[in-house]
Amino acid sequence: LVTALAGLAQLLAMSVRFTRDAGQSGVALMGAQDKLESLRALRFGYDDSGEPVTDARLDPSPSMALSENAPGYVDWLDASGVALAEAAGAAYVRRWRITPAGDEDPSAIVIDVCVFHARAALHSPDHAAACLATARVRQP
Repeated sequence: LVTALAGLAQLLAMSVRFTRDAGQSGVALMGAQDKLESLRALRFGYDDSGEPVTDARLDPSPSMALSENAPGYVDWLDASGVALAEAAGAAYVRRWRITPAGDEDPSAIVIDVCVFHARAALHSPDHAAACLATARVRQP
């Protein structure tokens, strides 16, 4: 419980960027938060023998994962924020990036999630409808 509360505090403290279009920011923000929480819930700890254990979905992403649709690091949302299996009919594109916090220490990762309007011409993080980020430290 303490770890979950500390993670939630990090989530709120690290970064939240809102959209210029206030009418749709809630859906985009909820989509980013849902993905961030689902990634934070994945296994990133140690097994009984003290060996690190990491869910494969937390493997480092390609560096361009927030600006391009990288397989395994992108999905699509409808206008209500419900995840879709494919891009057809999507109102939003949701991308995430997993990066080690430091080269020397694989016990911490940074998770970034950005949601973009699907029809937007530019899909770099600078043009996202919402972005959230958090750090995750491997816990025993």
